[in-house]
Amino acid sequence: MTTSRPERRRALWRLALLTGALLAWCAAPASATDTAAPVLQPFKARYQATYRGISGGQIENGLHRGKEPGEWLYETRAYPNLLGRVAVSPQAREHGVMRVSAAGVRPLTFDFNDGSADMAKDVRFAFDWDAGRVRGQAQGKAFDLPAAPGTQDTASVQAAMIVELLAGRSPKGFPILTGSRIRYYRYWSEGSATVATSLGELETVVWANQRDGSDRVTRVWHAPALGFVPVQAIQYRKGKAETLLRIVSLDRR
Repeated sequence: MTTSRPERRRALWRLALLTGALLAWCAAPASATDTAAPVLQPFKARYQATYRGISGGQIENGLHRGKEPGEWLYETRAYPNLLGRVAVSPQAREHGVMRVSAAGVRPLTFDFNDGSADMAKDVRFAFDWDAGRVRGQAQGKAFDLPAAPGTQDTASVQAAMIVELLAGRSPKGFPILTGSRIRYYRYWSEGSATVATSLGELETVVWANQRDGSDRVTRVWHAPALGFVPVQAIQYRKGKAETLLRIVSLDRR
């Protein structure tokens, strides 16, 4: 059965935006009793992307400090090969702004541009935590939704996950805004594993997540020695591996 271009595009970015593959947060380990915010470090990481065994190029994540204390900027860029450009534009960008503190992670703004001239495919929104709302546009339509404490977007949830792991806790799930809908994703531990990467063999802890009602499961391999940076992520559909992201480089400058 063939796969449509929109489906391939969604598959690559869905994994990228909802798993640690685009979410490599460099943080210094902390004890469960720590009350200070995690010590995050700026970084740039690249991942090789394959879809159903076919290479699609690379995806790059970058984490940078913002202008305000506790503010962080997270950006994702696509570097597709010739075949990968069928699914993902080299102009595709994701940009998220969030605040990290001892109280947790709060997303502030989010901007996803798929790189095409069709702006209806883009997603932009901003959280108003004083009002408990999130407002923006997705698929060319405006939305205004209630945002309960703990709600994340597809970029900030990665920071929230890392904060939980650094604190020695086992997250059960997060409400996540995807597009113009808030959906609940369950998270669970699947033990540990050794992963061979271009950075060498790494000991990892494996975490899986799944949206309520979905037939897709995503597994992410986090390396504690790298501050729980994800080094591999695989999304499965109906038990079969579809999209794979594996780390190829990590720059902490």
